[in-house]
Parts: sequence; C-alpha cells; structure tokens
Amino acid sequence: MIYGRDPRPIPKVEAVEAGPGYVLHVQWQDGGAIRVDLSGWIGFHDIVELRDPAVFSKPEVGEYGGSVRWNGDEDLGIDTVHLELIASQQTDFTARELVEWQDRMKLSNREAADLLGVAPSTWGLYKAGGTIPTAVRIACRAFERDNTLFEAHYKPTRRSGRPPKAA
Repeated sequence: MIYGRDPRPIPKVEAVEAGPGYVLHVQWQDGGAIRVDLSGWIGFHDIVELRDPAVFSKPEVGEYGGSVRWNGDEDLGIDTVHLELIASQQTDFTARELVEWQDRMKLSNREAADLLGVAPSTWGLYKAGGTIPTAVRIACRAFERDNTLFEAHYKPTRRSGRPPKAA
C-alpha cells in the first residue's frame, strides 16, 4: 500500500499575475483559474523578500509550470499544490456546501450545531442561506479532513426509538 499519494494531477501554471496586496491571479494550463491571497503564507514563513511590493508584483511561472517564483529563484517560490490548497481554503462556503458537508458527516442539525458551538436556530439560518462565518467554514473543513479532531469534539445526540416517558 502506498501512503500519502493524492490521485489528483498536479496543477500546472500557464500564467501568473500579481494583484493588489499579496494576491496572485493564476491561470492553470488546463484552463482553470484561481485567485489566492498569500499574505498568510508569506507571514507564516517569514519570507521577508516577498513583503517588498516591488518584488511581489513580479511573479514568474516556475520550471515546467510546477510553481510560482520570484527573482528567478525556486527557493523564493510556492509550488502549485500549495497554491491550489490555499486558494481552496479561501473560497466561500455556501449554504448548499454546508448541507452537503452535514450529509457527508452524517450529523443531525443538533449535532452539527453542538459541534460548531452555535445554537440550532443559528445552524438553521446558515443552512437557509445566511452568512456563514469564516470560523465555521474553517472548522467544517478541518473536521472533515481530520478524523481525530472530529472525534475529539463530536458528541452524538441522536437516539434511536421513541424518547423515554416522563416520570
């Protein structure tokens, strides 16, 4: 068995352009495109050179389209897998995606609300199209990606059968 293999093809960059701030607009060779804000990546990795707007504003397609780099330096760059992952985490989480997440996780409304620390009525508002906070979006994606994180915080509330009679 091979571990750590992702069956998706590695995305290849066709063109890249800097936007305002630390935003890149990436055109993939397969025709798709993303917008990705790299301010968190630059700050986390403390990449001082890229904090200079004159440097960041001149991104280049790396060798074979497998990265974006600056100043012709592969060490001053980011690979396309990470670009795609960061961009996917920055996308909005729609009500439809929230419902699909709940279905994949096999959670009742009460369980989903409890897991995320919100009232069931608030959960209902999210599902009806209300604004889904960034923290909820991050938590949903993290719970799905990491079973241990989910198991550490999940509290089942569903019971089969009828509720017990009151005394």
